[in-house]
Amino acid sequence: MRMFRMGKQALRAMIENKTRSFLMMLGVVIGVATLTMIASSVLGARAEVMGKVEKFGLDQIMIMAGAGRKPGVPQPIPTTLRVEDAQAMMSEIINVKDVSPQINRRDFLVKSGNKSSYAIIAAANPNWESVWNTSPESGRFISSEDTAKFARVAVIGKTIQTDLFEDEDPVGKQILLGNNPFEVIGVLEPRGTAVSGVDMDSRVVIPLSTGQKRVFNQDYLFMIKVALHDASNMSQTVEDIRALLRERHNLQKGVEDDFTLVTPTQVMNIASKLSTTFSLFLLLVSAISLIVGAIVIANIMFIAVNERKPEIGIRRAVGARKNDILAQFLMEAVSIALAGGILGIIIGLAGLKILSGFMKLPNAIMWQPIAVALVSALIVGLLAGIQPARKAAHLNPIDALK
Repeated sequence: MRMFRMGKQALRAMIENKTRSFLMMLGVVIGVATLTMIASSVLGARAEVMGKVEKFGLDQIMIMAGAGRKPGVPQPIPTTLRVEDAQAMMSEIINVKDVSPQINRRDFLVKSGNKSSYAIIAAANPNWESVWNTSPESGRFISSEDTAKFARVAVIGKTIQTDLFEDEDPVGKQILLGNNPFEVIGVLEPRGTAVSGVDMDSRVVIPLSTGQKRVFNQDYLFMIKVALHDASNMSQTVEDIRALLRERHNLQKGVEDDFTLVTPTQVMNIASKLSTTFSLFLLLVSAISLIVGAIVIANIMFIAVNERKPEIGIRRAVGARKNDILAQFLMEAVSIALAGGILGIIIGLAGLKILSGFMKLPNAIMWQPIAVALVSALIVGLLAGIQPARKAAHLNPIDALK
């Protein structure tokens, strides 16, 4: 009952001094809004990345042609991987369950009638379907017969279907890859975006043999994706693949690999490091805002104590104890901080929704940042209010009434 009465008094004091109360809570609002918005985005993005890595396959390894590339440094197209490398892995490494050699081309012009789109072209074998763990939503996938005949057939993603055919069934219709006509034989099930942010539905899959001879005129590969029997033995399998490829490519000891091995663990570690770095920056920004908010609350509370000396003197004269005065002013500081925290959470969640729409980030409302934000606001109120409340409680009633 006593706490309820002090809460009402604190609320009345906030309403009577609206401008002052707003200025006191402004720093808390900014800090909590930042914490809520960015922390929810970071946690949501991390969860989405982990989900995409699992979809990629925790039992799979990706081998890219060429050594690790340095940002901003132009390099020639790597030509170090061949179909024979994939065949050697399949036959010589026991833990390799399946392989999918492929050629990739990004931003490749695809047309149908007067409509066009830009797609990722993947020239691959029939086992691409099982290794990538995806299937046609309609129609069929590439067959061994298509590969043997260098057939001009294509399986398209949902984005390409929408761009070129809208709501029509594209199976049996023709598309142009550059100037090469292809028959659409299937539409892939939706996959969303990859960890890298690439739209996995904006792609066209054609037979590897057709891509090599009729479209790209090349015998080297962009990448090989490898599926394993036993994911727990991945580290040893990675070393086995590295040793095999180095031997096949005649790389002497001390010479850098001419290929890049990527595992799900590596992707998750990179994502975790990025989100941790961003989270630390977030905590710094939020902490500065909350500290500023605490200083503002403390300073204005000191001013309020001086202005309300007569009120304090009257209350002490009619029997109020020091603890009653201390609790009242502390409650006012905490109430202002919590009100700022709640307002900050509302603004942060609204900002998260806007940010998600503009930047296509996951719109994840996470309870952890909200809980941390409320606790932070409570701590700010306590720390900011304790000294002004102590000053008010220790005022001499006679001096306060003068």
